[in-house]
Amino acid sequence: MSTAHAYEVYTLELGPYDSLAELHGELSNHAGTFANEVAVTADAVVISISHSVIAVDGRWWASVVTTTDEGVDP
Repeated sequence: MSTAHAYEVYTLELGPYDSLAELHGELSNHAGTFANEVAVTADAVVISISHSVIAVDGRWWASVVTTTDEGVDP
């Protein structure tokens, strides 16, 4: 088993949206798909997924961040 690791971070940004409900629907739809696409495209294991939501001047944005462990054989 390899003890060397390489980590990569991928980010998806969503917005702006007029309501939190609209953003939530899109975030729910896209977060899991994004993590799956990252895993397949990078041929790596997604070890972390998180999101943040902000509101500015009545508009809503979100970002989804995944971290992958791309094990490296020495």
